[in-house]
Amino acid sequence: MSAINPLNEVVQVHSSGASFNRQPGYTAFLAGLEAGRHLRASVQSRLPNGEFLVTVGAKDMADAQLLHMRLPADIRPGDALNLVFVSRNPRPTFMLMAEPSSAAVSVPLSETGRFISDLLSRSTPSAGSLTTLSGTAPLLAAPPADGVQLAAVLARTLGQSGLFYESHQAQWIAGERPLEELLLEPQAPLFGLRARLPDPAAQSNAPVMASMARDSAANANAPVHPDTLALVRQQLEVFETRHITWQGVVWPGQKVEWELFEEKPADTDEPSEFNESDEPGHAPAAWQTRLNLTMPNLGQVSANLRFDACGVEIRLTTASPVTAFMLRAGATPLANGLDSAGINLRGMGVELDE
Repeated sequence: MSAINPLNEVVQVHSSGASFNRQPGYTAFLAGLEAGRHLRASVQSRLPNGEFLVTVGAKDMADAQLLHMRLPADIRPGDALNLVFVSRNPRPTFMLMAEPSSAAVSVPLSETGRFISDLLSRSTPSAGSLTTLSGTAPLLAAPPADGVQLAAVLARTLGQSGLFYESHQAQWIAGERPLEELLLEPQAPLFGLRARLPDPAAQSNAPVMASMARDSAANANAPVHPDTLALVRQQLEVFETRHITWQGVVWPGQKVEWELFEEKPADTDEPSEFNESDEPGHAPAAWQTRLNLTMPNLGQVSANLRFDACGVEIRLTTASPVTAFMLRAGATPLANGLDSAGINLRGMGVELDE
């Protein structure tokens, strides 16, 4: 079926005009529509109030309905529209598909499209659910020497989760990532890649690539390996939500909840809480990361970092007044460390949440 994209517009049926209320079968027409239903429509005329008189129907409908709609200004009488029914309350609403001047068509899903649709329909996540990775084995044998070591091990854990396996394959083929790193991801053993690790002295990865190509040809009818279905679903969810959560143990006795997500464009319409001089609507793409952990000496601490091309903003939250005092005392060394690393600290705050 046709895909809804940012070019689509929402149009609603309006009750202006006496002819609207006198249309026979109007109530039955709406009652027979289900969300997602594709309809063909034809623009009859433009009304003095700026609305359009539109004939709406489908191949299996005996009678088309004449409706009042508010459409884009470039629509002309005689145009054929491709509509998708959205809802009937509080008023009938349709989605106007892209390229409204072309005849409405229904394009069948490809084999890959059907596979993705089937995969996502097997276990539809509840609203607000997020992709959560977890680990039970400690990432480090002992507390790290510094924050750099902790950041490196968290980054490595996320990179080896398999969520980015295909992009890492492309980097390997381009010579930007060593094969040894690719072999550490969960998909590698499923295709026997670890047994094909080439001689370190070899000048080319061509033998391994050729072997992978033969396997791909042999499994052409299977979109993905059966053992990777859960992981592929996670990949699709992350691609859609731009949101990942990891829960695990970083060293014995130290649990961490780590969250990473991309801000939606709407999130940047308001000035930053750290820098009120930001101009709304002109913020660069931004990401946020949050760490929740309970430290042996500091107790429970939550760290929220927001970073973009202009720098990083930090907000620390704790329930202990003593810990809040210690965190504020460490603000200057932290700022100096970031500055020496070439990172601009746009703002920092320590909050007490009792």
